[in-house]
Amino acid sequence: MSTMPQPDETANPLLTIRGQVAELLLNAPEKKNALPLAAWQAMPDLLQRVAAEGEVRVCIVRGAGGKSFCAGADISEFETIRSTPEAAKHYDEINVAAFNALKTLPIPVIAAIEGPCLGGGLGLALACDIRIASRSAFFSLPPARLGLAYPPEALSDILEAVSVSDAKSLLFTGEKVSAEKAFHIGLINEIAEEGQLDGRIATLCETICANAPLSLRAAKQALNQLARPAAAADLSKALENAEACINSQDYREGYRAFLEKRKPQFKGR
Repeated sequence: MSTMPQPDETANPLLTIRGQVAELLLNAPEKKNALPLAAWQAMPDLLQRVAAEGEVRVCIVRGAGGKSFCAGADISEFETIRSTPEAAKHYDEINVAAFNALKTLPIPVIAAIEGPCLGGGLGLALACDIRIASRSAFFSLPPARLGLAYPPEALSDILEAVSVSDAKSLLFTGEKVSAEKAFHIGLINEIAEEGQLDGRIATLCETICANAPLSLRAAKQALNQLARPAAAADLSKALENAEACINSQDYREGYRAFLEKRKPQFKGR
């Protein structure tokens, strides 16, 4: 059985709670907030602390440094912590646990998005209830460029935001889309002009906090449940296909090409 490194406290996201507002800060600005394994592992426990704070009515998720939301997983770790199929599968499970912790937090969660919002970073944003982005933000889902499959358990979050056709376009191409395009297809709820994102988030938090907490919790729980009528669908084939990607030579070629800053040469095996 493969072993996974233990979380490093210095790498964890930062949680602050001020009155009725909690903020989860994705804290790796030197890497555009690409998150190490330790950060993904830490999120469920941090969000459980938010849930336990009875006075908190809304949670904000943002990236440190004011230039990036999250560039996804820290691919520089893949050579060691995703080096075997078992470790890669476990890594995906940790990612999905972080997404689910945001999704199931019983209070509204707002993603404040600046700059790159890529891969697992977009997964985090999609697990939030509301996504507001600065006009300079951009988005992509690039697992196909790394020889990976997007975690099947998290695909429903994409489909809650965009059409099946737009989801396929994002995943088939891996191309970056602008905030304008993201708004047009429903990936984000709103665009804030440059310099106005913080003010808009503050206003939205004030509006939400003025409403009845039990109503907010009831609405979130019911809507999450209603949005997933196919939650019991058989994902066995999708999981089998995802595992085949993890086991492939293309996956190893994909992350090595990324680290070496070259174009991958995929062989389909």
